[in-house]
Amino acid sequence: MKSALDCIPCMVNHALHVSKMVTRCPETRKRIMKKTLEQIATIDFDSPPPEMARNLHAIIRGITGVDDPYEELKDMSTSIALQLLPELRAVVENSPDSFETIVRLVIAGNIIDFGADSDFQLSTARDRVLEVLSMPLDLNAVRELKQKLDSARNILYLCDNCGEAVIDRLLIEPYKDKITVAVRGGAILNDVTPREAEHSGLHELTRVIDNGDRSPGTVLKHVDDEFMRLFNSADLIISKGQGNFETLSDTDRPICFLLRIKCVEVLNNIGDGELGSIQVINKNFHSSASKPAVHTAQCCEPAEVC
Repeated sequence: MKSALDCIPCMVNHALHVSKMVTRCPETRKRIMKKTLEQIATIDFDSPPPEMARNLHAIIRGITGVDDPYEELKDMSTSIALQLLPELRAVVENSPDSFETIVRLVIAGNIIDFGADSDFQLSTARDRVLEVLSMPLDLNAVRELKQKLDSARNILYLCDNCGEAVIDRLLIEPYKDKITVAVRGGAILNDVTPREAEHSGLHELTRVIDNGDRSPGTVLKHVDDEFMRLFNSADLIISKGQGNFETLSDTDRPICFLLRIKCVEVLNNIGDGELGSIQVINKNFHSSASKPAVHTAQCCEPAEVC
């Protein structure tokens, strides 16, 4: 998915929000915003929005030395989701179609997103998760996903946000013997890294790797070789969240996107649904010609500034 003109104010507002998170110094905030505007002026509109977010957070880290401004929010999200998990398991057990309910709930967890919604309140998480049980959903796509999960020999599961990753256990557990879970290679927004994956209990279920990069998505030119090998060899890739959709929507690999639409540009790209809707989007399931993705040389991080 390409960046759009309307991504620019979102990027500026996000950088301003994070600058206020990491420092109280007005002069430091001004330095961050000046460097942000310089970086945005170089935007490649053919690149996905998470690639620019990667660059902006590198600038903020370089100026402030703060590696993970979202750490407290991430830990709170994981804690709340762990408290909610037994109730969600009961919902699944009492459901007439347990698989459909699991899919609804793991998509629902994608609402815990402080990148797309800096004002998100964790106190609303339970209600925002459970509201999906009555939302419209493409049930044909759900059935197709079930068939693909059952037949696949090896599955790569791309996590997104903290808290959400706890709820992902509902879908990972039945297929844990053939799933590898992938998380971010370093702190970025409220996305899951190996640290939070362990806190979420994912290490107890299956193999967990990081992708070697700290983009809030999966930018294939920046990931490491191990991730690329698994990406190219998987019979099925489960992609959680908007950032992964934005960066992988054009892939030729067999992939299922599970997300809530929280952005007008993502909505325009999908071309169906509405803001807040839950989506199951299967791609390349029936193509025998799915091509391995090309792993281009890694680009360097933007030069850190001080």
